[in-house]
Amino acid sequence: MGRARKPLAAQKGDLTVARQVEMEVAEAAVSGDQSALAKPPGWLIDKEAKKEWRRLTGELCKLKVIGNLDLNNIGAYCNAYSLYRQAMAAVAAHPLDKELCDVMKKYADEMRRFAALCGLTLDARLKLGSVLAEKQQAEIDERFGDI
Repeated sequence: MGRARKPLAAQKGDLTVARQVEMEVAEAAVSGDQSALAKPPGWLIDKEAKKEWRRLTGELCKLKVIGNLDLNNIGAYCNAYSLYRQAMAAVAAHPLDKELCDVMKKYADEMRRFAALCGLTLDARLKLGSVLAEKQQAEIDERFGDI
């Protein structure tokens, strides 16, 4: 005859527990030790990249969305940002130079790619906000139940 099915209420409870575990795993994946982010890595290309490093890590560490594993992507973003700024200045001085415009576009594309990897995009932050809101709601539900 087979196994008896769990009542719908029990299934819902199991899904809630499963969802809580999923959210804890997701949160652990985006947070972690941030000790390596305290100062810019030596391989950043200039002062502008280091300044951007400090700005980004300061903001992202507050949000607890980055950790040591993000060091290379953040550094690559900061280098691309600095090179983009240099290319932008060169284009401003020579606006009709197609080669300079192509270089500027290349670094803008590189910045976008690394920004997505580092959680710098609005979409990435909205997804994180959604996960955190779901976690908070799950904690409220667990604490107060169906009041």
